[in-house]
Amino acid sequence: AHFAEYRGTFVGNFGIAASFSFFPGKNLGAYGDAGGIVTDDYELFIKMKMFANHGALVRHEHQIEGINSRMDTLQAAVLDVKLKYILEWTNRRRENAKIYTEGLRRLDKVETPQIRANTKHSFHLYVIKVERREELAQYLQTKGISTSIHYPTILPDQPCYKDFKHYVKYANSRADSGKILSLPMCSNITLDEIRFIINSIEEFYSSYL
Repeated sequence: AHFAEYRGTFVGNFGIAASFSFFPGKNLGAYGDAGGIVTDDYELFIKMKMFANHGALVRHEHQIEGINSRMDTLQAAVLDVKLKYILEWTNRRRENAKIYTEGLRRLDKVETPQIRANTKHSFHLYVIKVERREELAQYLQTKGISTSIHYPTILPDQPCYKDFKHYVKYANSRADSGKILSLPMCSNITLDEIRFIINSIEEFYSSYL
């Protein structure tokens, strides 16, 4: 959610701390795995910095047993350049999402993302909910349009959480996980490409349903 906003404040400025992924596919992505944490708590900052550096603040002085999660210089250099353009790219994503939504909302079998009041979405993904998702995805693939599912399994159903006793059935999440489909989204997708995707989805539902 890089540079998404809520009531005029960027996401990541709420609470004690926030983490951001700089995975290559993210809005602000490096060329390899990377990430960052922001906080306004100095004591927590020192602890996190120490933990990420093998438990040391000074070379060879390990105060705790930490891990090695330092970002390498190459990834930092890539991010430093991209930061100059990220707000422009974010606005383009919002414009692209608006075009998607205006084109798809007329289709009964497609539910587009909802934007809450007083918010600005950063549209890392543009996710729709659809009927007959797998068939639609296959049809779009024949048109040269790649799609993805983020994510096919909800967290409570992951093996790592099998020992938790869930008191909520998560019926809505489980149902949505079978309908969500991520359409191509980036800052440099063209208007013609978006229109082609919209028309292809409309063709599927007019021809196959």
